[in-house]
Amino acid sequence: MSEDTESRQPPVAFVDSSAIVAMVNQSDPTHEQAVAAYHELIDVGYHLFTTDYVIAETLLLLDLGFGAEIARRWLRDQRLPIYHADEQDVRRAIALISSARAGTRVSMTDAVSSVVMERLGVGDAFAVDPDFLADDA
Repeated sequence: MSEDTESRQPPVAFVDSSAIVAMVNQSDPTHEQAVAAYHELIDVGYHLFTTDYVIAETLLLLDLGFGAEIARRWLRDQRLPIYHADEQDVRRAIALISSARAGTRVSMTDAVSSVVMERLGVGDAFAVDPDFLADDA
């Protein structure tokens, strides 16, 4: 292996709850594309991760949409590394929401996700929600 290959870091992508729910929900219109995208990310060597906020949001969405048993099974079986947002991340997320344009909705989970991705220098995200990290805040 060349020195360049050995020092190159694997690509990293953040995983949003929209992608997780699409993969779990076989009747979701984006299910097949989400599953294919997940496998492609893994096949090309991406390291995937999410946040504790996304885990909580996904658990709630699965519970409301498919019942507590499906949500608990997903939580038990999921293997994504979890970044735990700290106080600075939360403060920055609150500032991001507070400064959003009038009429723009930014969830706390999406704001924390944006802040964490920026902090860690991650530019790639696996999401099926077209509003995820939209540039309109």
